[in-house]
Amino acid sequence: MSKTKQKDLGFVELAAGQDPIVEYVQPRHQCSQFSLCDSSIVAIHGLDGHREQTWTAENGVVWLRDLLPDDIPNARVLSYGYDADTRSFTRTSTHTIFRHAEAFAENLSQLRRMADPKRPIIFLAHSLGGIILKKMLVLCHSDGFNTDGNLRDIYVSTFAILFFGTPHSGANGVPLAELMGRMLSVYMHTNDLVLKDLGRDSSELEDIQRMYLPASNRINTIFFYEEYRTPIFGGMEKLIVPRPSAIIQGDGNAKVVALPADHCQIVKYTGKEDQNYRKVVSYLDELMKAARVKVQENWDRENAHRSIEKGELVPSSQPISPKPCIPVSRNYIQRQSIQDFITEKLLSSIPPKHQPRCILHGLGGGGKTQLASFWIEEHKHKYNRIIVIDASSQEHIEADLETAIRSVGPQYSKATWKDAVAYLSGEKGWIMLFDNADQPDLQLDEYLPNSNHGAILVTTRNRECVAYALDSHFQVGEMTESEAVDLLHSVGKITPSSNMASVAIVREVGMWALAITQAGAYIFKSRRLDKYLATFRKHRDKLMREASLKGRNYKGSTYTAFDLSFGLLPKEAQEFMKVCAFLHHSAIPEALFEESTGSGFQTYTMMKSCPPPDSDKTTISRLKDIFGLEWDDDSFRTLIDSVARGSLVDSFANDNEVFYNIHPLVQTYVQDRLGQSDKVQYAMLAGQLLLGAIRPLKDTSNVWHWQLLLHVEELPMEVKLRYPSHALAFVMVYESTGNRNWGCVLWGHCYSELHQMLGDVQMDFIARTDSPLPMRGDHSIPTQS
Repeated sequence: MSKTKQKDLGFVELAAGQDPIVEYVQPRHQCSQFSLCDSSIVAIHGLDGHREQTWTAENGVVWLRDLLPDDIPNARVLSYGYDADTRSFTRTSTHTIFRHAEAFAENLSQLRRMADPKRPIIFLAHSLGGIILKKMLVLCHSDGFNTDGNLRDIYVSTFAILFFGTPHSGANGVPLAELMGRMLSVYMHTNDLVLKDLGRDSSELEDIQRMYLPASNRINTIFFYEEYRTPIFGGMEKLIVPRPSAIIQGDGNAKVVALPADHCQIVKYTGKEDQNYRKVVSYLDELMKAARVKVQENWDRENAHRSIEKGELVPSSQPISPKPCIPVSRNYIQRQSIQDFITEKLLSSIPPKHQPRCILHGLGGGGKTQLASFWIEEHKHKYNRIIVIDASSQEHIEADLETAIRSVGPQYSKATWKDAVAYLSGEKGWIMLFDNADQPDLQLDEYLPNSNHGAILVTTRNRECVAYALDSHFQVGEMTESEAVDLLHSVGKITPSSNMASVAIVREVGMWALAITQAGAYIFKSRRLDKYLATFRKHRDKLMREASLKGRNYKGSTYTAFDLSFGLLPKEAQEFMKVCAFLHHSAIPEALFEESTGSGFQTYTMMKSCPPPDSDKTTISRLKDIFGLEWDDDSFRTLIDSVARGSLVDSFANDNEVFYNIHPLVQTYVQDRLGQSDKVQYAMLAGQLLLGAIRPLKDTSNVWHWQLLLHVEELPMEVKLRYPSHALAFVMVYESTGNRNWGCVLWGHCYSELHQMLGDVQMDFIARTDSPLPMRGDHSIPTQS
């Protein structure tokens, strides 16, 4: 590495700060000399970036140094430089994202040990810098309570992150970057390791995202995304990181802000009058005001945990109040059958042989937490103690158990979560609610008191949690029609003379509690019940992502709730869901996947003169990537289990056959995640999956074709008509099940194309020798009902 390049690596202080409160840091490898103070702001540049030039406008203004200190004088501003070149006349770093993150963490930890390791941090991250920052925080979060704590100090002190054009799900410009790297490799060294990680659907990005979500639940986040295309070579322009890539799906508490700038200019501001600068600094100022108090609360909890792990005494402080119960929405609608089930399991009139437990499981946004909270509120007089546990992570469980035991009295001021479990094992008349026990790897066993004298109520998306109460679990799904309509009217504050429009709305949103709440909130604001359905169908993705009105006791939206479950899926499971999004939502036969895989996903040749197109090979290759080269029961079970774990799919058996159901709102959610071209591709994959399973019947029974018919009908007509060979196979399903009208449509299409290619004489010959289907005279298209 050249001396010129090396001197630009490491931390540089851009502003010392007056009576600093928070640090802004931008990463670099080695510490430069700078003054020490109480707090910092930390910024990290992106691909081909530089610790100062990345933040420098064309007029030479470095806003972190020249503007920010005037508007936020009590912030110490640092910048970190690392070798992120993808092209260089000297040499590029061979560091992967992991190595960059590890170096960033070590350098920042070393820097903070020289001052106050507990000062709050606000990170600014541009482009690739955001990926490295997320990986770094994952490393810090995984640092245990009983270690030296140097890396974990960073995590505890992190108050907020501002991401600028960070490609959380891959950047559209990456394939071009690879091309540029190859072109420039003639006379420059290139680093394709990081570029590979940045590619869309990169496994590295997927792993970082999965690990980062549980680590980020108490970090304030703002996602800034670019609105303008970025000029690239050859006079071309490209939107490098579009909005869907620039946000983290599932982060319901984050803010998403558009900046009218391209990927490079999104972090370059010419002066204080720059509107983008004014917008960014207003968010920073708001965060600065809240940072000190919040981070101090983080450290109070952290110090107690560390003392407990080391066996030290925890200093007694002011009395601790028990954690309050989760408030019940003012618009709560009674779901009597579920309430009765909970009562039956937790308040049986017969003395229990085992600890009373009830597991409410199901897809996010179904109302599990509200059901549990309402039941506890209704029966609280029957319990001496109510313990509410945030079960979203092991860390939160232990913190809430600790709060519970210390609220008993001053004699328990030094008690640990283990003491809480032991205490409750000997107590009577308590109920414990474990809310949002969703993480796939979360184990609750050690947190459950060993006593028949208390009760356990769990809400979870993870279906595997039913193992904690195999005879006492309830899947919370769709509301009844009357419940759904009542909820819509309650949230919307409307009393229509007829329920006709309301019934149409709740059916459209799948009778789903959170989706109905969002619809009601929209109607409350617009005061137009009659217009909602048309608006919803036109702007479904937008409406399902908007949070409902304040005070509704729901933090996010329906699609945000689904994001959390979908984001935890491995790549193959996500691909499985994308294919299934274009089948019918109910009764998807497991045999469909087995039969199609067994045939190699090949289309059956109905007519020798009309073989499947060569383009099938590309589609088949993608299906093999998802389902394998040959059928494997164990691999498919692993795939299904990962999807079912998040309650995204349900299964049922009928006559030794297994079928799967997917909520229709989940299907529309998956479709809405896709761009238009991707929708076409996945619809074609679903079509090819069906084609691989369609074969002439071996006996007189047409049950198999009836099972497929529901899904063939769900395919877009353009997919079924795309190639004559495909249409002929679908005709066979329609014909064998007696659906001759639509069989006529497809056959008519095939006839027309074949006639155009072969002429009258050949068609007459085919009719007598080649076709397994009748040559129909009527090729008109029937009216679709």
